[in-house]
Amino acid sequence: MPEFKPLQFYSYDWSRQDIDPEKVISPPYDVLSQEDIQELARDEYNVVHIDSPVSYAHARELLDQWIKKQVLTADQQPRYYILASEYKTRGRSRTRWGIMGGLRLEPFGENVFPHEETYPKAKEDRLKLMQATQGQLSPVFGVYDDPEQYVEKIGEICSGQKPLISFTQEDGVYNRLWPVPAEHNQQIQSLMQDRKIFIADGHHRYETSLYFMHNQPARDNAPWEYIFIYLSNISSPGLEIFPYHRTVSWDKEFDWQKVMQSAGRYFDIIPREDHSFPEEMPRTDMLMLCLPHINYLLIPRQPGEDIFDKIGAYVLDRVMLRDIMGLDDEQLASGKYLHYTHEEDLTLEKVRSGELQAAFFLQSVPINIMQEACQAGRVMPRKSTFFYPKLPTGMLLHLWDR
Repeated sequence: MPEFKPLQFYSYDWSRQDIDPEKVISPPYDVLSQEDIQELARDEYNVVHIDSPVSYAHARELLDQWIKKQVLTADQQPRYYILASEYKTRGRSRTRWGIMGGLRLEPFGENVFPHEETYPKAKEDRLKLMQATQGQLSPVFGVYDDPEQYVEKIGEICSGQKPLISFTQEDGVYNRLWPVPAEHNQQIQSLMQDRKIFIADGHHRYETSLYFMHNQPARDNAPWEYIFIYLSNISSPGLEIFPYHRTVSWDKEFDWQKVMQSAGRYFDIIPREDHSFPEEMPRTDMLMLCLPHINYLLIPRQPGEDIFDKIGAYVLDRVMLRDIMGLDDEQLASGKYLHYTHEEDLTLEKVRSGELQAAFFLQSVPINIMQEACQAGRVMPRKSTFFYPKLPTGMLLHLWDR
């Protein structure tokens, strides 16, 4: 059974006049461009200085300085924290609740399940940062199922108090963070012992933390045996899963007439003026190919019975990209030919202008399909899901042996 416990976190000293949550907290490292990092780094205490550092040694040096100067301070006792993230989607306001603490690391497959493939290069980077800083600087994002919504009820209690911090992200998401009163700790631990945990975002960091733990000397309840995790309830209406779309660069130019001729063996092809999926056809395996002057709806002619055949990212990866367009593992992993985005309108503009060669739009993966695939020991193609909102970095840090 999963063990989820409160941690003795480090955080910024939010009472300092030179610490502003909106200036020191950052989007997660894997969505930042170099330009983003440079802009965020204009504040001397922004977390990018240690989470996306100029060098791993510099990250450790800076972290030690911040602790010495009490820019960062440690909690007096282990705590859970609860986060409310308010956002708007499809014209409606939503609040996603999540709780942060430490999940005992264990191999995937019994209590904790991955859902996407990972990149070796990304794991190497996070491992070197963990080794240098002796800590986890951002939470892994996990989901669990609790129809009774116990954590959400705690959140409603906490929301009657002033939050520790509140801040608005660049995309308009409004976040509030509270420490959870200790009287709820036992109930939270008991709740999570009965749940399956599915990694929504942060597979690289989970796998990296496992590797790090296995290469440390044996020690009872070592802090690195617990990963800093944020857990959100899939039974809550505040949890949204969006698709990642694929864009095709000009590094390899395709003959789209031939591509479509080959695709006709596998798909029913319907030209469309707009790029939206028809509401009267609720199938998650359909693809939308956007070219500069036309869009095509691609509907698998003979849908398979395997759970993966219901996932658009899998159909795209195995049938369209590999079998029809001829891209191999190395090309798909290189990041040269294919890129990932959740921006539909901007992507369409870039295709229309010729900046991009083409784009494939996908539909969201239903959470029940993700769960079924995970528990069957299957992992979906990279970037099959986009759990929104993304978790910011810098609210809390899990550091050890300080």
